[in-house]
Amino acid sequence: VYSNDFRSNSIHWVYCIFRWYWRKCYCTYCTINGNIDLIELVDYSEDMFDFVLESNNINKPQVGFLKTDRLELLISQANYFKVARFNSELAGFLLCLPQNKNYDSLNYQWVSKRFSNFVYIDRISILPKFQNEKIGSALYTDLIYFSAIEGYDTIVCEVNVMPPNPGSIRFHKKFDFEECGSQFTEGGTLESYDYSVEVQFLKRDLK
Repeated sequence: VYSNDFRSNSIHWVYCIFRWYWRKCYCTYCTINGNIDLIELVDYSEDMFDFVLESNNINKPQVGFLKTDRLELLISQANYFKVARFNSELAGFLLCLPQNKNYDSLNYQWVSKRFSNFVYIDRISILPKFQNEKIGSALYTDLIYFSAIEGYDTIVCEVNVMPPNPGSIRFHKKFDFEECGSQFTEGGTLESYDYSVEVQFLKRDLK
């Protein structure tokens, strides 16, 4: 059991991770400020598909739009896919891929040419009403723990700089992600976007 406890803006946070020998993970992230809010991270299951699709597409353009078949492809290749519940209500998810997958994402291909033994964060999405509830922090803390335990060298992701997403860049820097490159894609090239996109790649070394 890992616990971390700190104070920020008069809010007391407690984070606990329980990892079992079959390497499933259940987490609670509790805020103690009169009431106790619980975040539980669970492995994705098929009955969550519609929620994941809705959660993803409601956050466009910060999260690339997905059609049903595209999401099915990602799920089939994911090595990390956790869904978060906030006080028992589905709230968000984090989906990642390892190397050597048949995935035509230009960003994934950029990473694959430069890194090995990596975890690639393809997407994280939190329903708007649950944003700013530390769900993203809970998911990233668990991902970092998972990646280290599984022996990966690096976690890599990209963040939009056009259209800008400064909040995401600040969030990643809190978790010690560092800039490692950028890529510009003309409008109409990507299924997820019908306009030009520039991304900043970020990495967090684990070894």
